[in-house]
Amino acid sequence: MSTIDDNTLLISLQAVYQNIKRYEALLDSETLSDPENIEELLVSYDEALKTLKSLYQDALTRGSNLPPIESVLFAG
Repeated sequence: MSTIDDNTLLISLQAVYQNIKRYEALLDSETLSDPENIEELLVSYDEALKTLKSLYQDALTRGSNLPPIESVLFAG
């Protein structure tokens, strides 16, 4: 697997998480004519988030100076 620097990992994790929240809100709004497309996107984003979280956890285990994942994903 390719390597990714800590800053890029942090930003990527935050961006994917924010997109998931945005698409979930869009689904909840019930204003979509084709929610299946958003649901398919969410599946892809969920897989990406799972991968990024695993990489993030590995970086923390290696002693990286990243903030705790909870503060990255659940902050404001």
